[in-house]
Amino acid sequence: MSGPKSAYYAASVPEFLAQPAESIVNELTARAVSESNQSTNLRQQQQAWVEQVTLLQATLAKIPDARDWGLVLEYSLHRLGRRPDAVLLTPGVIIVIEFKMGAKARGHKKSYTDQAVDYALCIRDFHGGARDCVVAPIVCVQHAPTYQSEPPEIIDKAAEVIRSNAADLFQSLRVAAALAKKPCVALTWQEFLQAPYNPTPTIVEAARALYGGHQVSEIGRADSSGESRERTKERLNSWVSEARRSKSHIICFVTGSPGSGKSLLGLNLILKEEGTGRVAGEPAAFLTGNRPLVHVLRKALIQDAKARGKHPEDTKRAVEGALQTLLGYLRQHTGESATVPPERVVVFDEAQRAWDEKTGKKLFRRESSEPALFLEILGQLDWACLVCLIGAGQEINVGEGGVKLWEQAILAEAKRGHPWHVVCANPQELTPDLLHPSRLDPHLSKHLWPQVDEEPDLYTFGSVRSYRNPDHVEWVDALLAGEIPRAAEIATTMREESHYPPMMTRDLSVMKKWLKLRRRGRRRIGLVVSSGAAERLRAEGVHVPPTSAKLAKIERWFLKVHPDFLSSDVLELPMSEFGCQGLELDYIGLTWGTDLIWMPEQAKWRPRKLHAGKWNNIHDLDNAQFRKNSYRVLLTRAREGVCIFVPRGSHRDPTRSVEHFNSIAQILIEAGCQEISGEAHKPKVRRKKRLEC
Repeated sequence: MSGPKSAYYAASVPEFLAQPAESIVNELTARAVSESNQSTNLRQQQQAWVEQVTLLQATLAKIPDARDWGLVLEYSLHRLGRRPDAVLLTPGVIIVIEFKMGAKARGHKKSYTDQAVDYALCIRDFHGGARDCVVAPIVCVQHAPTYQSEPPEIIDKAAEVIRSNAADLFQSLRVAAALAKKPCVALTWQEFLQAPYNPTPTIVEAARALYGGHQVSEIGRADSSGESRERTKERLNSWVSEARRSKSHIICFVTGSPGSGKSLLGLNLILKEEGTGRVAGEPAAFLTGNRPLVHVLRKALIQDAKARGKHPEDTKRAVEGALQTLLGYLRQHTGESATVPPERVVVFDEAQRAWDEKTGKKLFRRESSEPALFLEILGQLDWACLVCLIGAGQEINVGEGGVKLWEQAILAEAKRGHPWHVVCANPQELTPDLLHPSRLDPHLSKHLWPQVDEEPDLYTFGSVRSYRNPDHVEWVDALLAGEIPRAAEIATTMREESHYPPMMTRDLSVMKKWLKLRRRGRRRIGLVVSSGAAERLRAEGVHVPPTSAKLAKIERWFLKVHPDFLSSDVLELPMSEFGCQGLELDYIGLTWGTDLIWMPEQAKWRPRKLHAGKWNNIHDLDNAQFRKNSYRVLLTRAREGVCIFVPRGSHRDPTRSVEHFNSIAQILIEAGCQEISGEAHKPKVRRKKRLEC
């Protein structure tokens, strides 16, 4: 019985057993041929399917309970771009099987087990039908030795991989099916295929997928927030088309909470869409002041293109034009040797972080803000569409002036006779002064006053980053605002809805063990620390992070994997807010320093700065907010879970006050963090005995 597009084949186990193996293989082959991206040797694949189907039929026929199970073959997992060989639907357990057939496959290679674990975690995290199930991965290597072990440990509803071979697949399936946490009815194959599958890529995965030709709808979530982003994408394309058609200058402000997919939309506009970017052969650029983000994305795209057989030098030239640093762009297009930019479509990432006139004078000897320079440069073109991505609470540098600078620059351009057409989701909130020309400048001609249009679809909601816990950003906001009862209430909601509240420990080794247990498949882990606290946290066993100028180290931290000693996975080198802003990992371990302490008597956070061996309070309101925002950035880098390590400090060292660390730990517990000890997350020791077949 053939299933829909998301799988090559699906049926109940009784139907599967009643159908000749040859007929099933023919169905699989027909679907494979119809897939335009089919790249495997079809003859070899057919032979593997014959062996897999024959083995599965013989094995399932010996399991009486299997008559109530469902079976899906070659199910599509968009995030990985691959298909698990088989998915068995049993009561309370979804079993994911990866087969390795043939004489050459004789051992359980790490690449085999990682592949199966990736499949299982993708189904656990992104498949709506897996919400109340344990997901158990099995690697069945046809001629591998037999492994006899205890039942696998279950971590966050995903079992450790079960190693099997053709002879003991029967026993492996029984062990996996017995992992159910409670009695329930198995999903039917129809229910499994109809349930929403909402893959959520990292920014690096998204850039790779978009550059490889995929659509936002294929790599983003398929829920209401995914539909919202699809509408935002369409509206941005239409405003680009309008600017081109009318030969006008349009500025679109895309707003939304951190992690809601704004950067994904910006990359999509530049890297993928028809009518803009490289597809149409029309220059377009994604600009950001975040050098590490540009460097990591460029390297990732070049590596990916090389792996797909593309010429790396051609890719390098293309991605260097598409992904640029703001400073480099401005230096090229201002001053005596300035050139007119070729890009008419420009995305300005984190536009609320644009710097003010004082910084402009320091960098370019011109008392102009960054928005003013940008509008002046793009105003030279016959038409342009500037897309500004606006986040909240991400300002971490002196001189970052917020949306107000854009408003001032738009008004200044209007006075010069170059009006910009402004589009945003909520003009009253984002550009209130532009709506009241008489109050601001009654002498400015009405026909020159900027046109402001409301476009509700330019607001993104939901969480692309914290996909397993949509309440996490709200919890971080409440915590840093000092609203501890509200943070505790949000954390309680997280637990009640089976989401993942932040963890907390006073032991660095416990945090590392907690993280290492979750370093499975391609899931990434890493340590982060505030740049303002790093110097004194060295005494607690936490290394000083690299500066944002150390691009080679940051690249290896994000793109290399264990056991590369500079990889985030190794848990040796932490990253600061400057190195990781705009990027993310699956699990992070944050060491909280005394650059942001909790004052119990005042019930608020106090930002501080280390100077001349002493901690000094930060009195400047902007700088104090930058320190809080540093922790906001760090606390929102995780896609799945956060563990916070609060050191114990030293009575002999005033820069590592025991009292301050205790106050921080106490308030985190009151805010809803779940404390863990060494015993609570001690890995289970298991001895495996290898038996010959």
